[in-house]
Amino acid sequence: MSGQDNPSYQGYKSQMKSAYDNNASYVIDKDDVEVNVHSKSKIPEQFDDGIDRRCGYGKLKAGWMQVFNKMSIFVFWAFILCFLEGFAVNGIGSAALPSIERQFQLTSTKSALIPSSQDIGALIVVLFVSFIGGRHHKPFIVASGAVIMAFGSFLFVVPHIVEKYTPGDLSQSQDDICPAAAGGGGGPPPSCESSGEKYLGVFMAAQILHGLGFTSMFTLGTVYIHENEDQATAAIYIGLTYAAAAIGVAAGFFAGGQLSEKLFVDFDRVDQESLGFNARDQRWIGAWWVGFIISAVGFLLVAIPIYGYPKHMPGYGPKKESKTEDKKGVAHSTKQIIFSFFKDLLTLIKNPVYMCINLGGCASSLIISGVSAFSFKFLAEQYRLNFDDAGYLIGGLILVGAVGMVMGGVLVRIFRLEIVGMTRLSMVVALVSAALGVSLLAGCPNVNLVGLSVPYSDNSAISGYLDACQGSCDCTSSAYTPVCGQDNNLYYSACHAGCSTKASAGQDTRYGNCSCVASRLNVPVTDENAVAILGRCEDNCTNLNILAPCLYVALLTILLSVTPTSMATLRCVDEDHRSFAIGLQWLFLRLLGLIPGPLLVGAVLDGTCEIWTEVPCSDSRFCMMYDLSRMSSGIMIWWVVISVLTAIFYLAASLFASRNKNNFALDSK
Repeated sequence: MSGQDNPSYQGYKSQMKSAYDNNASYVIDKDDVEVNVHSKSKIPEQFDDGIDRRCGYGKLKAGWMQVFNKMSIFVFWAFILCFLEGFAVNGIGSAALPSIERQFQLTSTKSALIPSSQDIGALIVVLFVSFIGGRHHKPFIVASGAVIMAFGSFLFVVPHIVEKYTPGDLSQSQDDICPAAAGGGGGPPPSCESSGEKYLGVFMAAQILHGLGFTSMFTLGTVYIHENEDQATAAIYIGLTYAAAAIGVAAGFFAGGQLSEKLFVDFDRVDQESLGFNARDQRWIGAWWVGFIISAVGFLLVAIPIYGYPKHMPGYGPKKESKTEDKKGVAHSTKQIIFSFFKDLLTLIKNPVYMCINLGGCASSLIISGVSAFSFKFLAEQYRLNFDDAGYLIGGLILVGAVGMVMGGVLVRIFRLEIVGMTRLSMVVALVSAALGVSLLAGCPNVNLVGLSVPYSDNSAISGYLDACQGSCDCTSSAYTPVCGQDNNLYYSACHAGCSTKASAGQDTRYGNCSCVASRLNVPVTDENAVAILGRCEDNCTNLNILAPCLYVALLTILLSVTPTSMATLRCVDEDHRSFAIGLQWLFLRLLGLIPGPLLVGAVLDGTCEIWTEVPCSDSRFCMMYDLSRMSSGIMIWWVVISVLTAIFYLAASLFASRNKNNFALDSK
């Protein structure tokens, strides 16, 4: 290294340069250099610029608090906050949907509004928070967002506090069987009670609060990390926060499965052991609300340390904060900002590469949001999967998907992909996803419901649920409480099976003297085989072994494109437009992807419903049984069509990008 390149000699005098360059034994004089010694205090309390960078609350900024005034500690709290958000909103929130539908009599189309509301809340404030909040105390706003989410989680529990769930069979235990010598086995007419649909607005408001609160972490929290840490380390920290959200979602599904399977919804009010039925019964509703108690407390606790962080950490932030600003300058600046906003918006919309990437991402989001919202319900209905097993399966899917996000970045780095290569990679990934989506056809066979899909024994044609084999029983008002006969067929209720006796053995309910079962088996009604068991018949379907591996690979490939498309977005716009481009893309993804996704899948599921349960004195209803073949084929068609559409958008983006290859060079900043 020559003298002029050596930073240790920046202070040497110009007249001594030749002596230094030509004389290896030159002795440095104290006048030749300037030596600056900086004190290496752990946490400076106050810089000479007048900005207070100490950690604490108001005037309480004790010395021991400054131990926590490090970015690594802040990221720890941010990690917990992101984990709780994923746990509550996309984990427990999605796992609770089947139980909420049943307790509050909601269709899938209406219940889909619950997960979509979180993104609606985010849309309301994202531009305001990112623009206004960026100029103020970011940790304070992030902590305030956590408090707002705590209120959202508590609001989610309010319907459980107000509404007590009472299965009809607990209050009228004999209404589901046929009396031996009396008409009117259906019992008294249903009471005209208020519909649980009134709580739909409460659930939506709770999710909107979740969306309002977490927007600050996604926007300002990541910016705060970036502004107060070196770029290489900041990238790792920000990646950890996103990973925390994914891990939280997986944990939410794990916990949701356990709560739905192990705890009855009103376990805090009734003795669960005295119910006489378990999670395999139509009357069972899991404790969907417990997880939100955990998240509400967690949000409040994590907000406390985040409130204590300074606006700028030691060693970072502006050197000087202006106290006043010329009013005319402010007005001019405001007009300039408005003009620049619409100018930049028009520029981005006219960018075909950017818009095609956006539309491809929106289509991909339709799959992700729709699957996550109703995956619990699909697995439980299609494969009779226990809630806890479904939670493990879905949680594993999400963790594998998180690996896919990392793999996408690795592929871009290894192959040094430019924008054309990244969009083509995303196109291939979408086509692979479409091919794997065909595995959704590996569903289970439909249930043989007597009167709907198979006839009663003495009829040559299917003519409804009422039959002469029921004798004098009046089953017209019997609720749908399916029983499995010894003939391996499902009956609408014990009354429809002609059963006249009932006995409980542990968690199982057994019906005897079932005349319609005896008729199909050609045995006397008092025969030991003329019986039925409460619940659906076991079909011994193992097709989940085919679907599960394909779903793992499909989700891995879908999320593998997340990082390449994000990098392609940054590459295809000007440097000055990148922040705005990401924010605008965020809006597109929610308006055209994350919000309509659950609604579309909910409509597909409602279209496959076979038996609706009407709520008295209300137009509300909820589905009790689905056509499994139509369900699997409907979801498969939706998956494949959306995946192909995604591939088309990414193909168009690559074609537009290939025309301007010079503008998207690999080394472009």
